Amino acid sequence: MRVLKSFQQEEVSDAVMAKFAMVAPVLEATLYSVAMDRVERLGGYPEWTLQDLAREFREGAGDAGICFELAVHEAIASQNNLIWPLASEVLEGFCGISGGASSILFGPEKEGRIPILESVQDSLTDDSRVYVGNRGQPPKLKRYIPQIFRAFHRHELRNKLPRSINGLWKADLFIGSPTVDRWVGTTVKVKPGALESAQGLRVGIYPKANAKDVPRKDESLNLIRLPLPYDSAFMELYYKSFYLVRAFLKSDAKVPPPVQLPDAEDRFIVMELERRRQFPILDVLAVIREMAQTSLLRSESIETLAPTASLSQEEGLIDTPEEDIDAEAISISPSAISD
Repeated sequence: MRVLKSFQQEEVSDAVMAKFAMVAPVLEATLYSVAMDRVERLGGYPEWTLQDLAREFREGAGDAGICFELAVHEAIASQNNLIWPLASEVLEGFCGISGGASSILFGPEKEGRIPILESVQDSLTDDSRVYVGNRGQPPKLKRYIPQIFRAFHRHELRNKLPRSINGLWKADLFIGSPTVDRWVGTTVKVKPGALESAQGLRVGIYPKANAKDVPRKDESLNLIRLPLPYDSAFMELYYKSFYLVRAFLKSDAKVPPPVQLPDAEDRFIVMELERRRQFPILDVLAVIREMAQTSLLRSESIETLAPTASLSQEEGLIDTPEEDIDAEAISISPSAISD
């Protein structure tokens, strides 16, 4: 009888898959935060590896906010259950936009690193309208996108935009529904106190401040507040992923000491990243966005053993003389992870 022994390598865990989904935008935002002269010195983004990022990135006060913005965008766009149902409810309940939430990444300051202008224009149609919370026909958004970009860089151009949207250059995202082709300018802040009003901004997304902080209309800011919860929810996953990436990069794109990442799921993720530290980071990002636990078991064949029992549907496992047992039978014996 040939014996196949399987060792369980990892616990089945949606938390690992969820963290891979969050680690990707955090890594990407960290890459885009590196100064362009240093990016170009190493041949541009396509040439960068995870090891290059570990050697070149410098921590900054705004890093968490940059990563948070991209993480929120990607989570809404991919219909992540930790944020998509809430965003969809807020859009429909407060803005009258049905059909489920989608997200378009904005922010003119990102142009040059990410092709924002092209991406936004490709995502909108000529009939896309932006809801600003005022009476009257909502403006058609696509026609104003180039002006909004220029207004970000040139203060004197902001007053040439329609009054109802002359603050849209501050938007980080447009969230809405392509089904009904309606969108709202959205600001994303990692600190609740950093929310600010601007003509055209309609929704503010930020970490939940306390138990009483719920989606609502903030009359003083003229914003719909969309707070994201912590406990076993979006913010907890975001910060765990953010610090996981930081610990990995500080360790030169290698697995950090256990004291920095005591959770088994975190160590599994950074081990997968370390194995790819010499690959182009853009390729790695594409891979980890598709990562799933497809290799739960590690199997290996061991020596042929003389069978001593057979499995009967009626009698279960019974002692059986060797000559009466089919030699082609295969036994699978799972073993737990060893200490």
